[in-house]
Amino acid sequence: VHWLDMGKIRVSWGTSGQTLNDPYLAHGLVFAGGNFMGNQGTYAPMINRRLSWEKSDQYDFGLDLDMFNYRLNLKLDYYYKYTKSLIYKVPLPGGLYPFSTRMENAMEISNEGIELELQADIFRESAVSWRTKFNISRNWNRFEKSYTDKDIDGLVIGRPLSGLYVYAHEGFYESE
Repeated sequence: VHWLDMGKIRVSWGTSGQTLNDPYLAHGLVFAGGNFMGNQGTYAPMINRRLSWEKSDQYDFGLDLDMFNYRLNLKLDYYYKYTKSLIYKVPLPGGLYPFSTRMENAMEISNEGIELELQADIFRESAVSWRTKFNISRNWNRFEKSYTDKDIDGLVIGRPLSGLYVYAHEGFYESE
């Protein structure tokens, strides 16, 4: 078409992992603070030798259009990222402090979003140049799975992270 100077469709996929924040987390470091028969001591938390990196898969789709002698540029991007094996402190059944929890790869979340960027060269071949840009984006995240397959610690499966959840009400009384 005569008004389109350049058009490009972009598609990408990638997978990555995030290392543990504490490099020795899976080995069970010894901590000071245990108490044995009234004497100060040390303790080692529950060890999880199967603890691994957090893993993410991401898909990206994009569209770039340059139009009207490169005066109007449009970029549209969509992405979807699924993260599994998130590290979480899982309570142990019948565990006594300091053995009440253990770090596990226990959660899954997803992020998806869309981004739009428009750039217009209004004046470009005169003494005064004027370029304007417009950018808008939206991100949605969801808590996908927990180690119990149930809602935990304020995280609701299928709902956004850090969401505000309130009780539904029937109304209020205006008089006695």
